[in-house]
Amino acid sequence: MFNLRPIPLGSIPDIAPVFVVGAGRSGTTPLQLALNMHPELGVYGETQAFFVHQKFGAETGEISSRRLLEYWRVAVSGCCPYSDLLDSQDMQYQLAYAPSYAHILNLVMGAIAAREGKSRWGEKSPAHIFRLREIRSCFPNARIIHIVRDPRAVVCSTIKAFHRGEFTDWNIYSAAKYWRRCLEVHARQIAAPTDGYMLVRYEDFVMRPEATLSVISSFLGLKFAEGMLNAHRVASKYIRPGRSGGMPAMHTLTQTPLDPGRTDAWKRSLSHTQTKLIEQVAGNEMRTLGYEPARKEYSPPQMRVSLFLSRWAVGEGRRIALTKVQAPYWALRRGIDSRTTRVKSPEPPSFVTSPLNPETSGKQPSIVGTATESTGTVHPSGA
Repeated sequence: MFNLRPIPLGSIPDIAPVFVVGAGRSGTTPLQLALNMHPELGVYGETQAFFVHQKFGAETGEISSRRLLEYWRVAVSGCCPYSDLLDSQDMQYQLAYAPSYAHILNLVMGAIAAREGKSRWGEKSPAHIFRLREIRSCFPNARIIHIVRDPRAVVCSTIKAFHRGEFTDWNIYSAAKYWRRCLEVHARQIAAPTDGYMLVRYEDFVMRPEATLSVISSFLGLKFAEGMLNAHRVASKYIRPGRSGGMPAMHTLTQTPLDPGRTDAWKRSLSHTQTKLIEQVAGNEMRTLGYEPARKEYSPPQMRVSLFLSRWAVGEGRRIALTKVQAPYWALRRGIDSRTTRVKSPEPPSFVTSPLNPETSGKQPSIVGTATESTGTVHPSGA
């Protein structure tokens, strides 16, 4: 039988995991590390979980189980120091027989938190800002923290981290457009307010960390813990190593205390013309967040932005097209796998332990939370 159906997203309504999202280089990692220092909450990243769920089929079997296990082993080894987390037979059985993707996430992330004696888990993948619909489908009571930063600082940091410091007009324009695309998600959130969404300014977090973390803790239903101010001391444990095996250059500052002086560091790297290009692309959105233009009396020519707009539109068209073909592509791959390899699935275990409650057991694989399975198609919120 062809294995064409993806694993259903499912729903676990009785837990409230935390998701940290936002444009890359906006401070998602320092915030994640600070929240992870809370004694009741473990926040880990980056799993990119909601960009890959269509890879996994609804049917159990060796191929499907192996694909799940391989992916989550890599994800776990990159977000925490527990590379042996999925080595036990119980964990592998629970992965293989999870009724939905929500259960897989809760199983893996909950097991990491349980290793650290924490009762609640969270995840940080910045690009999940475009997967809020899927997150809420899996976890209706999830708490989503969207961190934003001055777009000029984000563009500057993005180019240094991902474009080898090449401050070309196109690199600046495309980074500014991406920041703006993330803010469009925020606009949709405030248009239909929900108790599970919070916007945090990076500048507030860096300049007033205790006050900001206290507000965030209250939003999460937790009490502020002093240890949240010392995340830099354990940063290396929770950041994926670089190719050299050490701390990636883009994350070295996470090993030092929060520095308010970093909020204006972009002024030493961006020229006046480059700054105005960013302001022309994202000016309206940055003003709504309290980021004032550098010089209000000067307006750059519109020609450069007009020329780049068509190039950006082509790229967006390609991105949307690739998003639409992912589901049929992975359905075909699963179908081929299920036809070429016919292996009998292992029997479910008679006793499996829940990662967050060692006392809980049952005849079927035990996953924390109550399932409400949903097999409907979910469309990406950012497409």
